[in-house]
Amino acid sequence: MHEKQPGLVMRLKAKPGKADELFQLCHVMHFNGDPDGPVDWVLSRSDEDPDIMWAFEFYRDDESMNRHYTNPELDAGHQRVMDLLAEGVEEWGVRVPVHIVTSS
Repeated sequence: MHEKQPGLVMRLKAKPGKADELFQLCHVMHFNGDPDGPVDWVLSRSDEDPDIMWAFEFYRDDESMNRHYTNPELDAGHQRVMDLLAEGVEEWGVRVPVHIVTSS
């Protein structure tokens, strides 16, 4: 990880009974062979609500992140994630672009 590395912080809430499937799917998708996919990532489960995933993804550069999220070959996988999410995106959804200031 390096200074100014681009990334996303996402808060996703699974449908009831679908959290484990959501975590497994997101884990597998990070190994899809996309050369523009995240180079560093973490999937975390909320201690307060086990249906909530906090995902932290970091990319080589802004261009690779943009290519990743506009790659039509990944649309089906991203749709599978969306299908596992609880209703009411305005209540639970967070997708914030970030850049690293410092890291260990």
